[in-house]
Amino acid sequence: MRKKVALFGGTFNPVHQGHLINAQYLVNECDIDSVLFIPARVPVHKTLEYSIRSSDRVRMLELAIAGNPAFEISRIELDSELPSYTVITLEKICDLYQNDSVFLVIGADSYNQFSTWREYRKILRLAPVIVLRRPDENVDSDLYRKEKGNFIFVQNPLLDISSRTIRELASAGKSISYLVPDAVREYIAQKELYKP
Repeated sequence: MRKKVALFGGTFNPVHQGHLINAQYLVNECDIDSVLFIPARVPVHKTLEYSIRSSDRVRMLELAIAGNPAFEISRIELDSELPSYTVITLEKICDLYQNDSVFLVIGADSYNQFSTWREYRKILRLAPVIVLRRPDENVDSDLYRKEKGNFIFVQNPLLDISSRTIRELASAGKSISYLVPDAVREYIAQKELYKP
């Protein structure tokens, strides 16, 4: 039986409750069997702040998804020497999951800039794209009407939580309780991540 696998990429610097709640929404409401979290090694559209090691980002993800059989982590971008271009990752994942149905998950902000992505038309040929709502981002579902792609717009919870805010709070010595899982909060404190 074909599984539905959703690719959820990002820097996860750090992973937070918004990521996890939206990933669980995909499982509950979109019949996704497996959410594959793919931390970027060298993100193309943003810089990694606070010089956090990839091993720390992966460990925080591991702690965050522990016990959820629908959640997995892929090191496919971390173990590559190439920049984290979605089209390259997607091709590799489609090869690895040939017997499954692969979906790409992006946020509304990424959808609005999708035509700037490397080989975005090829991405549309490789997999359907699930578009998650984001606070303060309007989406025109006809934006890429001329393209032969399958965009799936979902009504996920709108949670105004950002990794940047969490980094700033942690850097200032303020509480990040409830924004990240307790195990992630404890790891950040133990490792003194995001300290100035």
